[in-house]
Amino acid sequence: MKIFITGATGFIGTHLTRQLVNDNHEVTALLRTESKQKLLPAGVKIIKGDLSIFNDKTLQLPEFDVVIHLAGTIFAKNDQKYYEGNCQVTKDLITCLEQQDWKLKRFLYASSLAAAGPSFDGKVMTEADQPNPIDPYGKAKLAAERYLSRAHSFPITCFRPAIVLGPGDWNTLSLFKMAKWGVGMNIEGKPQKLSFIDVDDLNSALMKMMKDTSGDNKIYFVSHPDRVTNNDLFIELGKVMNKKVNIIPMPKMVLKVAMQVSSLVSSLLKITNQLDKKQYDQLINDFECSSALLQKELQWTPRYDLNASLKKAYIGYKELGMI
Repeated sequence: MKIFITGATGFIGTHLTRQLVNDNHEVTALLRTESKQKLLPAGVKIIKGDLSIFNDKTLQLPEFDVVIHLAGTIFAKNDQKYYEGNCQVTKDLITCLEQQDWKLKRFLYASSLAAAGPSFDGKVMTEADQPNPIDPYGKAKLAAERYLSRAHSFPITCFRPAIVLGPGDWNTLSLFKMAKWGVGMNIEGKPQKLSFIDVDDLNSALMKMMKDTSGDNKIYFVSHPDRVTNNDLFIELGKVMNKKVNIIPMPKMVLKVAMQVSSLVSSLLKITNQLDKKQYDQLINDFECSSALLQKELQWTPRYDLNASLKKAYIGYKELGMI
């Protein structure tokens, strides 16, 4: 198949492009930063530019069977930037694809568990539940989902990954570094409940989605059937690293003050805040989901449980010199 990917040089994208090339698909990547081309496997074709190129009403793209839109804004200075970097750019891309003189077979959109919002009272979220995002990132992702759910000239699949584990991910690297130092962190109160997915299992799900010929629009959670707590993460990391990990409780007020200070400093210095209210809300709430619908409809089965995924990630981090 001919596949176009945005965000191909990111954590998920680099793993996905490698798998697609290994499976003999013809892959084209949108490349914003030329120096990052080295992250892509040989044979990947390049379209130079960032997501703003899709504003060009005259832009002609080569014909593709599937577009996988991974690029998005995870950290932003304000709500409007979250919207622009996740929803508006998606609208522009869809408009661009609809004006081509060829028809796409399927569009895959990387949404987020944040679009559904947290799970409460021990309830595990399914696609039938009403979304209730609590932060601007999740609200922007949900706005994109709702736009994509409307009638378009090609079918669309939105996927909401749980916490993605795998080598090369900067977002979870801090957990591995903390465990290596022999410490873990738990926000005061009950341990946070979480769903997770290995990056290779996520990409195997994407392979199933892109071959879906049903013609229907879909939304899927992507997660392993096992659900864990943040304590479980540190306990398993200790096993993987052969380290004793002491889990330290952090008062919620301390985290909140740290968030407020970080927000103030980033505002004064005009820099992106990586401990804003979004991160705070994501650290104090449960995020559990079920991928039963995906498993049933596309006959997908994840292979890596928590220990196997963490072990694979740890080995990969070491090989990359990140730990």
